[in-house]
Amino acid sequence: MDRKIGLADLSPRCWTDALEQVRRQRPLVYTITSFVSASFQADGTIAAGGSPVMSRCPREAAELAASADSIVINTGTPDESALLAMNRAVKTGKKIVFDPVGYGATAFRTAAVNSLLSACRPSVIKGNYGEIRLLAGQAGEMRGVDSECATAPLVPVMQSLAGRTGALICATGPVDIIADGASARAFSGGSALMARISGGGCLLGSLMGVLISGGIAAGASAAVVMLRLAAERAEERAKGPGAFRAALLDELASLAPEDLMSQEWRMCEPPEGGTGA
Repeated sequence: MDRKIGLADLSPRCWTDALEQVRRQRPLVYTITSFVSASFQADGTIAAGGSPVMSRCPREAAELAASADSIVINTGTPDESALLAMNRAVKTGKKIVFDPVGYGATAFRTAAVNSLLSACRPSVIKGNYGEIRLLAGQAGEMRGVDSECATAPLVPVMQSLAGRTGALICATGPVDIIADGASARAFSGGSALMARISGGGCLLGSLMGVLISGGIAAGASAAVVMLRLAAERAEERAKGPGAFRAALLDELASLAPEDLMSQEWRMCEPPEGGTGA
């Protein structure tokens, strides 16, 4: 598979190839994340086809990162020990999915994220509308770790952030938007029950961590498509958020690469001003 495929070249075949590759290779994903969502993320990593290692211990962070195929950094519970582990892990030069959970919620968290980003070059920066708006320099509002912004970031502003950081930028909300320095794509579908469970956004970061071994743009977008498709299927058989959470993992694990071939309808080119969602 061509690892240099960009957003403008995406197709269902790219998603299928990315999933086929990770199911064959079972990439090792080192995750430093919130203790709230760690178990959910580990299960999601396995469901997607990866092998998780979860540790917030600074003493082993560099060694674990060096042995991993990719790293997922999630600032959901940013205590000093976890931040030290993150700082050591991101310096190993591996592919990184960076999830700045709660960026803008407190001065401490904002400074911690800024410091980490200055120390690394993430492959993907994924956050909700509020987090990405604030990172990109737009007005935004956070209530705890949840976004109070119903409006997606402006596409040109996301592209500017991509240019400054060298990362693919993903803003999650009713419609997910992924942007690089030149292109952007929007992805629709999914389930309203995602908003009624904790760790749904964190789960997407872990899916990206698995799938970017099959190419950055192809893998990150495949993760978005997989989660939205699995959420729709899970909602059909779930009576509430608890059952939905379990069904979501089941559906992710049962997805076959060929299931993604019919999902091109989810992807479109967003207007430059975002989606307005």
